[in-house]
Amino acid sequence: MGGMHGFGLTDRPLAELYRTTTGPVAFIDESYREPLQYGNERPFYSMSAVIIGRDQGALVRDVLMDIPGSSYWHTAEANKTPAGQRLIKEMIGYMAGAVDYNIITVQTEIRRDDSGMHTARNECLGALTKEVTRGTGKNAVRLLVVESRKATVYPGGDAADAHAVKLLRGSGVIDRAVHIHHTSPSREPLLWAPDLSVWAFRRNLAVADKQWFAPLEGVSTVLHVNGADVSVKRSNPHLPQQGPGVQQAVSHESGLNRGRGPAVASGSSVVFGGSESEELARVRRIAGAAGKNVEQEVTLAVATNEPRRLVAAANAYLTQSRRDGAPARPRTEEAITQAAETIMKPEGSQKVRAALEKLRQQRAAAAENRAETTAPKQQRDHRLGYQR
Repeated sequence: MGGMHGFGLTDRPLAELYRTTTGPVAFIDESYREPLQYGNERPFYSMSAVIIGRDQGALVRDVLMDIPGSSYWHTAEANKTPAGQRLIKEMIGYMAGAVDYNIITVQTEIRRDDSGMHTARNECLGALTKEVTRGTGKNAVRLLVVESRKATVYPGGDAADAHAVKLLRGSGVIDRAVHIHHTSPSREPLLWAPDLSVWAFRRNLAVADKQWFAPLEGVSTVLHVNGADVSVKRSNPHLPQQGPGVQQAVSHESGLNRGRGPAVASGSSVVFGGSESEELARVRRIAGAAGKNVEQEVTLAVATNEPRRLVAAANAYLTQSRRDGAPARPRTEEAITQAAETIMKPEGSQKVRAALEKLRQQRAAAAENRAETTAPKQQRDHRLGYQR
């Protein structure tokens, strides 16, 4: 059976979106450890996007429903019994060979002013959306299917996600055709896939229980929200060359941040601390070595709707660009400009635009001065009336 439609899909608006989208579909769910919920344990937030091709959706849905023999699934509940754990292993094993690829974003530095983790969620969603939709052409991901959150617990949660994606579209961070749709796993069982993925990732990150996520490592890329690739390994033949995937920001060996330098220094005193597993410590170590880069901070500023964060990124770019030999980065300047126009008041965005224009003028003047000082001097022949 091909296509996305079939038994188990009961969300009619989503079925219509499947009919009109041309590329693979990203199915998204989250998992986290809240601050102070488990004593002195370091909190984190993570999101998984399992990408499934349009020609495989119905088949994957059928198999995922057939393994437990039910129209209901929740991985955390299944893990409470040995029988449920056997089902989890079988479903994850199937996913490892059936999905196109799996992208996970994680924020390990939860700010103390974000105890509800709203900013962390927007950071993960922004980084994830940018990554999975950066492909072009008919095979690019343009539809995100996200599990709805309980309105009684997270009032306005789905609307907040939609607003974050709207800001990303308006600022040019993502393609204007990207669409987000919230639904429940009971109406679209393909959401069981990211539930399994992010649960397995959480087990590894929180308590170093590696057995669950290990089968998915070959099709998975794990990114810290600052852009660092924190995957255990990079062996993913399913990632298209020009489509979504990783533009690695940091080398695991050297920790070099592609020569760009940090945009904003990390403030360990303003984030929650706590005990952590070896895996969580590894992720934080790699992310810390990468630092924050301007391009990713622009994305996160837009996703979280934080003008001050954007100003910090813009100032960092201006500082970097004034260094001798620093190359011009027109795409970065355009990204900063569009972001400012999207999330700042007009007077604020005008100041950003003026600062970038002044930088370009200084750069042009410096280039002209260099040209004058390096031009060959005119050679003169002292014979009367002759000059060359």
